[in-house]
Amino acid sequence: MGNIDYIKDLEIFTPLWRRARECMARVAVAPASELLHYDSSNLGTQVFHDLIRSIAAFNGAGEFAVVVLNPDPFSYFNMHFGKYPGFIVEPQHSDDDFFEILMKDPGDSPADAIGFYSEQYAVLPLSGEWFFYADRGWDGGTGVLGGPPDVMNFARQRFGFYENPR
Repeated sequence: MGNIDYIKDLEIFTPLWRRARECMARVAVAPASELLHYDSSNLGTQVFHDLIRSIAAFNGAGEFAVVVLNPDPFSYFNMHFGKYPGFIVEPQHSDDDFFEILMKDPGDSPADAIGFYSEQYAVLPLSGEWFFYADRGWDGGTGVLGGPPDVMNFARQRFGFYENPR
């Protein structure tokens, strides 16, 4: 078992990035009542990580990806570090592996770690229809969970989402 690392392959990153962009677009048109809201900074907490893992196991094989949308992954992150701001978590990865990659220096710039610099990010299953999308500049840092009704009910029972801020 290896530690989680940044995605280095464009053919792996690009489809995840496209799916993350599609999720971002869905949030813009979805009725707020169909989304569950959370604080975007929750990504770095154990309780939120447990929620992601639970949903990934409930509605899939337990694998998920974290993908940064802003700052631009191509003209900024890849250009400076030769890798992409995203990673894939598999069921055998530990909690420590997850938190380590969030704070991992991408190369001579600790402030560019995903856990610090990502303005917009998505968490996606490798297979499945649910998603988390967060924008740290949106209403002081808001994120949403979207997905099929069974996933939304499952998540609602396991995490303290808050009322729609809009």
